[in-house]
Parts: sequence; C-alpha cells; structure tokens
Amino acid sequence: MASLEHDQTAFDAEVAAGFRDAMGRLATGVVMVTCHVDGKPWGLTVSACCSVSVAPPLLLVSLSEQTASAHAIAADLRFGVSILGEELIDVARFGSAKGQPKFVSEFVHDKGDGPGASATPAVAKAIAHIDCAVVQSVKAGDHVIFIGSVGNVFAHPGDRPLVYYSRGFHRLGESTDLHVGPIRDETIDSLLYDYPMPRTFARFDRNLANT
Repeated sequence: MASLEHDQTAFDAEVAAGFRDAMGRLATGVVMVTCHVDGKPWGLTVSACCSVSVAPPLLLVSLSEQTASAHAIAADLRFGVSILGEELIDVARFGSAKGQPKFVSEFVHDKGDGPGASATPAVAKAIAHIDCAVVQSVKAGDHVIFIGSVGNVFAHPGDRPLVYYSRGFHRLGESTDLHVGPIRDETIDSLLYDYPMPRTFARFDRNLANT
C-alpha cells in the first residue's frame, strides 16, 4: 500500500474543525460503498467518492481506516458504489448510522451470475451501480483511499439524486439548472476544460500592447 507522509499528531484542532465545516458546505452526491463482510452484503454511506479517469475508467472512494468496510475491501480487493437517489434516503440513513452493523441484504438487488453480473452488492433502485476492482490503495491521515478499475456499470432510469450538504440530506428542486455553460454530457474531466500538455503560450509584450 502506498502512503502519504503525514504526522497525524501535529495538526491544529481549530483548523481541523474549520476544515470540517468548510467541507460541509461543499454539496456532493451520496453513495453507498458496498462489499462483503462475513460473506454477507455490507454497505457504508459516504460522500467522498469521485471519478479519477475515463480512459481507463477509474473511481475512488475514501474510507476511515478503522471501518469494517475498509478492512473488507483491503482483503477482497473489490468494492461497489451505488449512487443513491432521493427515494433511497432511508438506505442512506441506514448506511450512515454510527457504530451500527451495516448488513444490507434487504436493500440489495440480485444481479445474478451471468457475464454481466455484479461482483459487489448493488442497492436496488440506485440511480447507478459501479462495480470496481481495487488497483491501488493510499493511506492518507486516518483514511484509506481506494482506487478501483471499473468492471461493470448498471443504470436505473428515473429518480433525482440525493444531495449531502451542511451535514444533512437534501433534494434538488424543480428548477435548479442555472443554464450556465459549458454544459457537456461527458464526465467532468480536467482535460475537457484545461489545455493538454505540452503547450506553448505566446508571451504578452506590454510594449506592443501600448502601441
């Protein structure tokens, strides 16, 4: 496992509290990270999930190092991500209950054993489920970042996304599109909005600008 050098004892508690509050103001989607614990489906609700790459498809999740989910994923080298819609708020609450077992058999849809089957538990009626195999893990502070290679994707039409903001669950309103570009169908990728390297930029000559 790769690691990021970090002194976990040398941080300012006031800064940490401010950081927690600031990140609470970043609205995110809500996902359930799934795996198997003791051979049974297990799901942990998190907001720390994002795409890493489209070519190849890579996804990352960040979990507390001490969680049952982190231990199970480190052992099995597999995890799933079910993206939750607003109608699954009870599932989200179940997966975020502190200190409680998170066996999710009652919420899981059986994807079968065929070629298109999911190797990880998939939440029924999730907006989408992404099946991943761990290709890299990085210890960062008190968390572990798992980067997964996407093996299969299942989509469920309908339902609007569940949103996490200011330490609470929210729904999107009927009119939330601000109609501000650029609007693209592709996954948000830095390469879409920045210049690929290498690239040469013309120098700005102030003398020429004043002539």
